[in-house]
Amino acid sequence: MFKGPDTDINLHVLSSGCPEIDRILIFRDWLRRNSRDRDLYARTKLDLTQQEWKDVQNYADAKTAVIEEILARAQE
Repeated sequence: MFKGPDTDINLHVLSSGCPEIDRILIFRDWLRRNSRDRDLYARTKLDLTQQEWKDVQNYADAKTAVIEEILARAQE
């Protein structure tokens, strides 16, 4: 997480050939095609933003179950 004077960003940097790249792209592409899972992911994120988090990683961890559920459908 980079915090700036005007903008905060969460930037993922991966090495070339990292298997996580394929997972991220599969997830992205699935959400672009599947409105039901896109809405599920959006609702999950919105619900989680209503909570106070010690740090960004706790928020990310809270999304994991939904992300894995969606990824399982995307990889079928």
